[in-house]
Amino acid sequence: MLLNLPQKLQNLKMVAAVSNFLEKPDLDNVYGVGASLQGSEMSRQMGRHLMENPRFRALVEEKWRPPVVRLDELLAMPDGSLGHVYAHQLSSQGLDPESTIDHSEINSTASYIKHRMRETHDIIHVLTGFGVDASGEMGVLAFGLAQNRHPLAVLLILGSLLKALQEDVDLTPILRAISKGFKLGLAAQTAVAFKLEDGWQRPIEDWREEIGLPRNP
Repeated sequence: MLLNLPQKLQNLKMVAAVSNFLEKPDLDNVYGVGASLQGSEMSRQMGRHLMENPRFRALVEEKWRPPVVRLDELLAMPDGSLGHVYAHQLSSQGLDPESTIDHSEINSTASYIKHRMRETHDIIHVLTGFGVDASGEMGVLAFGLAQNRHPLAVLLILGSLLKALQEDVDLTPILRAISKGFKLGLAAQTAVAFKLEDGWQRPIEDWREEIGLPRNP
């Protein structure tokens, strides 16, 4: 029984973090759920899955990091480019590229993956065409689960569905977004393995085509 104690403690941390997210589903509590998964077997499974992808493994081995870019530089890029579309989504939320960067130290494969997941989240939004409302977030999470086996996506999807049921919210748009996210994720190449930030000026439709997403999702 004592042998299972670390796992039980990990589970308690996850339950507490999800409970906080249900009470207040803001970004801080999303990060809290993510922190509760650090060092878990599910996170290690995700790492093994991603490292089986040659393109992603090359990123890790190269220790590649995205170049620093300012919001005004992205906004000045051609209409329809990944950078221009991304900049408009960020500015609509009162964000800038700096706010998406994780400044914690990268000292392991696990920490590299953590950075990559956070720094590409909003890029995945624009590539997949999902908005930043509740349904859109569920779509992106489902996409990430299908592609990366991300345990955070599982907890946030389940937590959000529970909250929707508790509040008697219409599940139709949420379930449709989750279904679409799964389908897109299973059909496409692993998006986070691409050096997306090296191609800000490239048309977003070209990026989608290369990754295996619809040109106009």
